[in-house]
Amino acid sequence: MTLLLDGQKVRGKGLKVAAALRIETADMSGQTSNTDGAHKGFKPKSLTVTLLIPFTDRDDLVQLMSLAQATAAGGQRHTYRVVNDTAQAFGVRQAEFSDNVSAREDDTLAAWRVQFTLTEKLSTAERVEKRRTGNAVNQQSTPGQAVTGTAGGGATGADGQPAELTGFERVLKRLDEALK
Repeated sequence: MTLLLDGQKVRGKGLKVAAALRIETADMSGQTSNTDGAHKGFKPKSLTVTLLIPFTDRDDLVQLMSLAQATAAGGQRHTYRVVNDTAQAFGVRQAEFSDNVSAREDDTLAAWRVQFTLTEKLSTAERVEKRRTGNAVNQQSTPGQAVTGTAGGGATGADGQPAELTGFERVLKRLDEALK
C-alpha cells in the first residue's frame, strides 16, 4: 500500500494506515442507569500511519519530518492532499499532521518504527455545517410597558415625562436634596 501527500510518496516498509471517525456523544443519564445520549456531531476523521524506515534510508525519515513541520503562509500547518486506499474509503481528501510524530529504534531490526497521525481538514461534516443556516433566535417579550429610568433616577411615565410624585415621595425628595 502507498501513501502520497501532495503527490510525494511517504517511503518506508510495512506501511499501515488505520482510519478512525470519532462520534461525539454526551451522557444524559444523570445519576440513573438510563442509556440516553446526546449526539454532539462527527469530529474530523484521523489516519494513524505506522511504518518502518531502515537506518540506511535515513533520508526518508528526514523527508517525512520536513513534511510534518511544513507550514503554510501565516504559520498554520500545511494541509496535504492525501492519496491512499484507506483514506479514500473513509472520504479523507485533505489532512494535516496532528498530535505527534514519533520514531523509535526497533529492538531487533536496524530501523526506526515511525508513527504519526493525520487529521482530516475541511471534512464533509464541516462543509455541511458551514452551509447549514443557523437557527433564528426568537426575541422574547412580555406584555405590558417597558420600565425605563431617567438620568436623575426619577420615575417617568409612558410618554417619557417625569411622573407625578405622591406627597410622601415629595417629602423624601426634599429630604434627599437637603442632605446633599
